[in-house]
Amino acid sequence: MPSTIEKLGQIERDVLHERFAYFERGVLQDNIILCDAKSGVLLAFTGAMIVFCLDTFVSLQRAAPAADPWRQFAHALFLLAALGFLVSCYFSLATVVPRLRRGKADHVFWEAPVFRLSEDAYVAEMEKLDTKIERNDMLRHLYLLAGVCRTKFNHFQVAIRFGQIGFLTLVLAEFGRIIS
Repeated sequence: MPSTIEKLGQIERDVLHERFAYFERGVLQDNIILCDAKSGVLLAFTGAMIVFCLDTFVSLQRAAPAADPWRQFAHALFLLAALGFLVSCYFSLATVVPRLRRGKADHVFWEAPVFRLSEDAYVAEMEKLDTKIERNDMLRHLYLLAGVCRTKFNHFQVAIRFGQIGFLTLVLAEFGRIIS
């Protein structure tokens, strides 16, 4: 039989584990929110740049057909820049798509079967939970959130890179337009 000191030590470890789980959840949620916010800004910027690139391309085509190779090259660069910004928009949108990833049935995820019960049935079900099930559900939820976070940041990284490529291509197109 464990001594009182051993029991207190176990209680302290359990409290620390629970605090860490809540801390980790907060960190993951903050990162998801930050990534979504940055992706929203990038989406607005790259969307505007697509319109600018296409408008400039059409204006240049109407003003003077691209007869010389440098002018044709500059016109093509405007289209390439628009394409880079379009890919960036796609991955920005993929970043902010709501989380629909499901894990095992638990008592945390808003789409879990327990949340489809009536209010009284839900409360009764939650009252039956023991601490091991709660902890297990919390850890599975953290694992799920970490996967969501990884996916969002991977999409955001691709969106940023294509936005950068689109921007550099746009700068080259503007230089091409100046020298032609």
